Amino acid sequence: MGRVREWLARRVGEPLVRELKQGSTPEGLATSVAVGSTVGILPFLGMTTMACAVAGFALRLNHVGIQVANLVTYPVQVAMLVPFVRLGEGLTGSEPLPLDPSVIASRFAESPSAFLAEFGIAGLHGLLGWMLVAPLAGWAIRASLLPVFRRLSPPKP
Repeated sequence: MGRVREWLARRVGEPLVRELKQGSTPEGLATSVAVGSTVGILPFLGMTTMACAVAGFALRLNHVGIQVANLVTYPVQVAMLVPFVRLGEGLTGSEPLPLDPSVIASRFAESPSAFLAEFGIAGLHGLLGWMLVAPLAGWAIRASLLPVFRRLSPPKP
């Protein structure tokens, strides 16, 4: 557990505290981390870094905060893939697709175009599930981090 704590301190805590010391506001950093966390759990592997960068530019947010949050939420993203797809299927009344990795791999190997036709809808279901959860998750993350960042922020002269 010591190595994990050390890694988190070095890769998460220190960069965020450094941003506060360099003039980022607690409100701006909390918003940036919340956006990075919610975009970071999009149910599309390999797309969140660019999506976070676009969100950061569009919303004029702190890019260090966004990308640190994106990095940390990767395990959550993987863990939430199936729940987001299932939530989207439930909302649309669709039949559940088989999301077993061996089935997915064999269907892709058989025919990539048929795979995309069959499993592309799963991506849309996952996006729908994420769209339902993301606003509340983002609000909760920002609300919980704001007091922490206020405490960590250096006093104003």
